Amino acid sequence: MPVPRRSLLRALLAAPVAIAPSLAQARKFSPPDGAARLRALGALDPLPPDLQAAFTPGDDDRPIPRPGPQDWLAQHREPGQTFAQFVGQRHHRPTETRRKLSMLPIGALEGGEWPALSVVADFAARYFQLPVERLAPTSMAALKARRRDRGGYDQYHTGTILAGMKRRVPADAHALIAVTTADLYPDSGWNFVFGYASFDERVGVYSFARFDPAFYGEARGPGARAKILRRGLGLLVHEVGHMFGLYHCVHFHCIMNGCNHLDESDRAPLHLCPVCRRKLQYAIAFDPAVRERELAEFFRAHAMVDDAARSERLLAAIAAAAPAP
Repeated sequence: MPVPRRSLLRALLAAPVAIAPSLAQARKFSPPDGAARLRALGALDPLPPDLQAAFTPGDDDRPIPRPGPQDWLAQHREPGQTFAQFVGQRHHRPTETRRKLSMLPIGALEGGEWPALSVVADFAARYFQLPVERLAPTSMAALKARRRDRGGYDQYHTGTILAGMKRRVPADAHALIAVTTADLYPDSGWNFVFGYASFDERVGVYSFARFDPAFYGEARGPGARAKILRRGLGLLVHEVGHMFGLYHCVHFHCIMNGCNHLDESDRAPLHLCPVCRRKLQYAIAFDPAVRERELAEFFRAHAMVDDAARSERLLAAIAAAAPAP
């Protein structure tokens, strides 16, 4: 039976990282056992051998950890989403005429410690196996985004940002994702969000602001650029994942897990778990071997050695299962 979507919108649209001034404790979350994770994945027998290998849980696919008291699942009740539920919910999927992602910079992003947009776009193209188009920069004023003063810096309201973006979605784009270094908030009851995406309107926005140690008055240090890049890439794929209809994952340790604070976000892998990987492949119809090869190349090029090795292990498993030519 499909999960009712309306009841999930608040938590999901405020994904992946949000902190409210007061949140009632949700019912205690218990990580699902192995049998429940396999039920969420669904039967793989009907698939060809290479796809079976792409979605079969391996040593890298760890169960979702039990949340600490400040973690997302300790404070938010989420039922999760199985592969069968995802298929039944009929989310937007790329079509022959809408088969690219568009990226909209808001304000100045190039230079300093911020990742080059060319690097972010290259990663997104490899991760989602779709062309990525960078649009001309715009401003919060042009989008008519609501602003609030936080006593030393401004924050911008995500709902009004998305409202201004909806009329800018290119006709040939599956989705439009905005990138900014301005801080964001979803409504007056929340302190901030790192990102905010819509399931059905094909728009989303995310901010690098809180990924920079300098935002908290800390020294950047020699590894700051790499840390900001990794954080930004993780948030990008999480938000765009929502725009393909993926709910927060409650099955494995996965980039689609909800997060409540920066430490929890930093612990998340950059990779999708088998359940979410299967959902995304169903939505886009990419070749998993090509995807993992291209991701491994990106990770190697950017000294992300552990991530490269993980993609290479999955690629090897897919190649071993593929029928001989």
